[in-house]
Amino acid sequence: MNPLVGRVALTMAILFLFLSLLPLPYLIGKKEYYASFVVDIFAIFFSLLFLILVVWDIRRQVKRELQQQ
Repeated sequence: MNPLVGRVALTMAILFLFLSLLPLPYLIGKKEYYASFVVDIFAIFFSLLFLILVVWDIRRQVKRELQQQ
C-alpha cells in the first residue's frame, strides 16, 4: 500500500471512530432511542475493526520494508 493511502486510511479510521463515539453519551439510558443506540454500537464495532485492520496492515508493511533492508 502506498504510504499516502495508509495515512489517509488511518485518518479515516480515527475519524469514523470519533464520529461514532460522539453521540454515545446522549444515547445511553434513553429507552426511546434504543434503535439509535444499537446502530451506534455497530458503528463503533465496525470503526474499531477498520482501525485494527489498517494498523495491522501498516505494521506488516513496515516490518516487510525493514526486513528487505
